[in-house]
Parts: sequence; C-alpha cells; structure tokens
Amino acid sequence: MPYNYGRSVNNMRKITTVLCLTILSSSLAGCLWNDDDVGISFSNCPSFWHVEFFDLSNEGFSSWDGVVEFTDSNGNSEVLEYFSSNKKYVTLDDSLDWSLEYTFWEDDIGFIVGDTMYGGNNANGESGTIKLDLVRKYAASSSSDMPISFSCNDSNWHIKFVDQSNENFGGWGGEVEFFEVGNEEDTYSFEDFSSEMKYVTLEDSKVWKMRYTFYEEDIGFIYDGKSYGMNNDYGDSGEITIDLS
Repeated sequence: MPYNYGRSVNNMRKITTVLCLTILSSSLAGCLWNDDDVGISFSNCPSFWHVEFFDLSNEGFSSWDGVVEFTDSNGNSEVLEYFSSNKKYVTLDDSLDWSLEYTFWEDDIGFIVGDTMYGGNNANGESGTIKLDLVRKYAASSSSDMPISFSCNDSNWHIKFVDQSNENFGGWGGEVEFFEVGNEEDTYSFEDFSSEMKYVTLEDSKVWKMRYTFYEEDIGFIYDGKSYGMNNDYGDSGEITIDLS
C-alpha cells in the first residue's frame, strides 16, 4: 500500500507539472516578449491609438481575415490573426521603433496608420512589411476648435446615442442637428454615424438645441437620464433643449 500511494503522489506531481506548463505556454501563445513591459495593447475604444484595423463590409467585424505581426526595436513581436473588432485599435510604445508585417485573406480588410490606408481592395494572400511612423490618433471625432465633440468613451458626456439591436452599431439610422440658442446659423449636422460617435460632449456655459429625426424603429438617445425614441415610426422627429449654462 505505501508503494502504491507513493507512486500515486508522483503521478499527481507529474500531472500538475504538465498542467502548469500547458497553462504557461497557452498564456504566451502569439506573444514573444522578452520582459514584463508589454509595449502593445489592443482595444475597441482607446483614448488614442496608432493603428486602426477595418473591414469595409462590417464595422463591428467578428473576424478580420488576415495575419499581422508587430515587431519592436528590441526584437519583441506580437502575432494576430482572425481577430474581432475588440482589437480594432492598436496602441504602441512610442519610445520604440516598430514594423508591421501583414497578409490579407479578404479583399476589403486593411488598416490605417496616421492618414495612410493599407488594403481595402486586396488580392487573396496579398502581403507586405512596413515601418510604422507612429502618429497618435484621438477618439474625438471633431476638430478641437468645434464646440461639440464625439467619442466612444463613456466619460463626461451629455448625449448618448443608442441602437437597441447593436451596441457597436455601424450606422445610427437617423439625423441630428446641434446649434446654440440664438445662433442657429452655426448648425452642426450628423447622420448615419457609427458607435465611435456614441457619446456627445457639448461646450459648457451655453444653451443648446438638438433636433432629431429617426429612420429606424429601435434607435434613440439618452439625455439627463431620460430616453428618447427606442420605439419609433419612420420619420419621427423632435427637438430638445440642453441647458449647460
């Protein structure tokens, strides 16, 4: 009996060791970093990014059908393939130099670095390697001199747009107009925008008007804890006052 018990303990130790090695190797799959400082991160809503992946046929893609490998100047690399829009935006360590090797397996996928677009009209298996010129892109969808800004980040917002059938909507099926009370000549109009413009921040110390028209039944918006729309007839419209004075 003692012999069998000891052999069982040894077997358990072997199994435990194998499991630990399996878990460790799985956690490192596709990630070949030499130290604990990870110089790359992925998100679907960052405060800023360097590379943006796209699929022209699906804003909230479930599979970007290609392979990319990021390599930094220290020799660390990260490989991604067939990933979803949860990893749409890539933020890199600005203190390092980076290259990106890519292969496209779908004709309408690609990525954007700075103001340059790669892909979007690909041959199957088209590939290449580029040196990345790191330019930070920010989530605000309007220029800094405008009194209105948009973001996919849910901090400090006045209006939140909603599509009940799609949290990460590719096109909000309606139109909105913003203008300051007493200055209707300066009107800011938006339509068919994506969830990257889900949250709206308006310039404080002003009274705003927002006009809206719904062309989709389950869209709407939230202001000051109150929901508008969500069960619309085609063409339903209205106007609200947003007093930030």
